[in-house]
This record gives sequence, C-alpha cells and structure tokens, in this order.
Amino acid sequence: MYNEYFGGGMNSIVFQEMREARGLAYSANAFINQPRKLDDNYAYITFIATQNDKMMDAVNAFDEIINNMPASENAFSLAKDGIISRIRTNRVTKSDVLYAYLRAKDLGLDYDVNRLIYEKVGAFTLDSVREFQNNWVKNRIYHYAILGDEKQLDMKSLAGKGKIIRLTTEDIFGY
Repeated sequence: MYNEYFGGGMNSIVFQEMREARGLAYSANAFINQPRKLDDNYAYITFIATQNDKMMDAVNAFDEIINNMPASENAFSLAKDGIISRIRTNRVTKSDVLYAYLRAKDLGLDYDVNRLIYEKVGAFTLDSVREFQNNWVKNRIYHYAILGDEKQLDMKSLAGKGKIIRLTTEDIFGY
C-alpha cells in the first residue's frame, strides 16, 4: 500500500509532487524493495531524473516529502483501486507458476501473498500508511548516488548533504 500511494505510478505522491506540482523532475519514484530471501534486508530506493541546475532543489524537495509525507485521500483511493485492479487482472501462467512458488518459498511463505494483500487492502487507511512512513522511512540516514557532469553540478551544496565519494568507471564496472 505504501509503495502504491507514495512512490508508485503517475498518481503517486512522489510523482505528483516532484514532477507535476514542483516541476523538478522528468521522472521520480520511491519504493520499499522487498527482499528476495527471508533473511535478507528491505531496501528503500528513490529515483529522480532532473536537470543539473535543479539537482539540489530536487534532492531537498525529495527529502522534504520523505520526512513530511503529503496526505491526499484522493491519491490514497486511487492507490487502493490500483492495487485491487492489478491483482484482479494479473495472471501467473506457465513457468511463472513455478517461479512464483519458489519466490514465496524463499520468503518462508506457502501461499500467494497477493491473496492476503487483496483481502487486507480494504482495511488500510491513509493513517496506516502515514504510520508506516513515520516508523520505517522518516528521519533515516540515506545514501545518494548522483550521476552527472561534476562541472555542471553544485558540488558545494551537495557537500552539505554529507561526504562525497567520487567513483570511476573502474570502481563501478571493474575495468
């Protein structure tokens, strides 16, 4: 529910705030990434595609909505409808049946989690999403990966976010 409401598609808070309301991004999203195995960790991932001259405004605006999530009953209703619609129309067929079973088993499940989601989504409230945001997302330490021409970026302002580590293509790709 959180992913759908906050950072999912074009109706999400992130997309509406970063692209539509503030004009700071070509594209933007945020989501909690579920681990592939039961003993792995969850990850919180955000993405902003913006112009170099808007980078710091976009980073600061993203930090603002992460720590003070805007509330919209309309967006929440659309998110609920989106989840229900996706589960109703999704079909797992052929070899995907086996892979879905193996993924569930890796997470310690012996059932299709979508059935549980479908049954529970109606009970979710905007307050429950806000509570999740406050408990698991708000005021955490985040790492930023900025890709761009350093000569065109505001490195001084970026340094205010924390230590800057420059990576080479060899650091990233090993060659």
